[in-house]
Amino acid sequence: MSKESKKICLVTGSRAEYGILKPLIDRLYHDSDIQLDIVATAMHMEEKYGYTYRTIEQDGYPIAKKIPIQLVDTTKETLIQSIATLQVEFAKWCSANTYDLLIILGDRYEMLAVANVALIYRIPVCHLHGGEKTLGNFDESIRHALTKMSHLHLVSAKEYYDRIVQMGENSKHVVHTGSLGVENVLTSEKLTLEQLQEQLGITLEPNYFVVLFHPVTLETDGKPIDQIKVLTSALEMIDAQYIFIGSNSDTGSDDIMREVNRFVSQSANSHVFASLTTQQYHSLVLHSKGLIGNSSSGLIEVPSLKKGTVNIGDRQKGRLRGDSVIDVPVDKNAIIQAIKQLETIGRYDNPYEKENASQTAYHAIKAYLSEEPTAEKDFFDVV
Repeated sequence: MSKESKKICLVTGSRAEYGILKPLIDRLYHDSDIQLDIVATAMHMEEKYGYTYRTIEQDGYPIAKKIPIQLVDTTKETLIQSIATLQVEFAKWCSANTYDLLIILGDRYEMLAVANVALIYRIPVCHLHGGEKTLGNFDESIRHALTKMSHLHLVSAKEYYDRIVQMGENSKHVVHTGSLGVENVLTSEKLTLEQLQEQLGITLEPNYFVVLFHPVTLETDGKPIDQIKVLTSALEMIDAQYIFIGSNSDTGSDDIMREVNRFVSQSANSHVFASLTTQQYHSLVLHSKGLIGNSSSGLIEVPSLKKGTVNIGDRQKGRLRGDSVIDVPVDKNAIIQAIKQLETIGRYDNPYEKENASQTAYHAIKAYLSEEPTAEKDFFDVV
């Protein structure tokens, strides 16, 4: 590493987030002019979510710091305590290490703690996937707060570029890269059905669906447990195999997983996995009949796998989507009809797809660092 090299800290808290960031991580890690420190925290460090920090290490990227935040359950009290723990521990890390840039992604509550520390320690922040809308979650407020605490914005669609500029950010530092997760879908090697079955240790039937359902944290119409029971009651009416993937760590996810485990225990052929690698997840969807649930990946990544999505409820309300996404309310009959519709989908346009996303993001970061940026920023009025 040369004397003029830059130090970047990248914080990741979940399997999904790391999967999106991986192409960018690879470019930064192999740049001799950059020292990249990866900090793993939150779901990565929890046994019940599969200790997914190991995936980062298995991919060949050393983790500079691991910060467990004791996500023993998903009550509001525990989440608040975990945010406080992360803020304190990450502050200790930043006190001992100086960085030219912090990279964060998305809208998770743990990233708010990380950005707070960067603000106090005057570290410029690069934020990916800002400007998006998800009106059913408190993630909506967190995402926009992170935008105002950040300095370089790498966005997944032109509409989100416009929104961030509308929020007073410098258009020079807002870059439409497209989704790095979509690039992953388009360029990564997929497992054959046989390889996938061997890795997962299960037999996949010709008519299987992937199910991924998270809590809707601002939802007033039904608790997470009520919503997942509506979904499982619909699945019981269709003779198929269902492969569930574990929920995230939002409030109510423990209740969701209890119902999922009940459903699977009473099914002859369905299975649940706490976590999958990005390659396993993409391969699982690729060989399936489609995705059912309320995950953002159903809108962002799955269309590029040429598969349809049944998007349930309001968790993704406000987000861009293509024609392969079927939106339905949390209603048993509506879900049943939508699942049957998946076979009729013929178009898989993707508003998040853009060539060379990670390369564009990488060059934007390099260009920004060449400006010798500081944590100071102005508000740019739209006139």
